[in-house]
Amino acid sequence: MTSDPLSIVDAYFAAQSARDFEAMRGFLADQGFCYRSPIAMFDRADEFIQYAAVSSGIILDREIRKVFVDGDDICHFMTYRIQISEKLAVEAAQWSHVHEDRIQRIEAIFDASAYRELFPSDEPAP
Repeated sequence: MTSDPLSIVDAYFAAQSARDFEAMRGFLADQGFCYRSPIAMFDRADEFIQYAAVSSGIILDREIRKVFVDGDDICHFMTYRIQISEKLAVEAAQWSHVHEDRIQRIEAIFDASAYRELFPSDEPAP
């Protein structure tokens, strides 16, 4: 069933909020998938979903503040409320590209300093 790109990304976000990782995976491309953020990079959807399942516990909720649509590209500006050692609000932008009714690329941009303090590493950030 063909849907418009915004509906696909919105359904993906609904599955993410419900912590329905199987449904989330269903919205991601099987071939050519790419995820990039300040703290993680994945080129395979299955590995990304495994990461999402482990890391989702810190997300308390999400507020979508603004959405822009440009053809197959969808950009969400949002605020995540997370709990690491204390509750934080993290402003984020997520750019999703939909190809053949599946999300092929996700690029998330946010201030990752709280994560880096919690999980220090000798390796440079991606």
